[in-house]
Amino acid sequence: MKRGQAEIIGLVIVVLLLVFALIFFVKIKGFEDDNESRLIRSNLRANSALNALMKVHIENDKKQMKDLVDDCITASKDCDSVERKLREALLYAFEDNINYNLTVYRGDVADISLGRTCKSSINASPFIIRSNGKVELKICT
Repeated sequence: MKRGQAEIIGLVIVVLLLVFALIFFVKIKGFEDDNESRLIRSNLRANSALNALMKVHIENDKKQMKDLVDDCITASKDCDSVERKLREALLYAFEDNINYNLTVYRGDVADISLGRTCKSSINASPFIIRSNGKVELKICT
């Protein structure tokens, strides 16, 4: 009789250890997924912000921002007004406590750079301009 009770107590201990190990595994796995999904959501927000910025209508709804940036890159003309309009749109889009860096490249050369340099950031996918240019947005973390 005592031997049977000892085996049942041993079995209960093994089952309890397995339950605690399962709970621990689920907690750790859930924490990793939360960080990963938070990073994905932040990256999607950065991509959405850049796409929305490039599709803002400027000049009485005749042109979009991407068209103005394209004109600046191809014709090398009036990039100061494009920089000013980009700055205005960014100030309207982002709150004061959000730091960002927006860079417009002509080829491999940075033509316009707005915002601060980030030590660590969430990068949006580059917005490709037709005329060998691109726009990159980094939101500082």
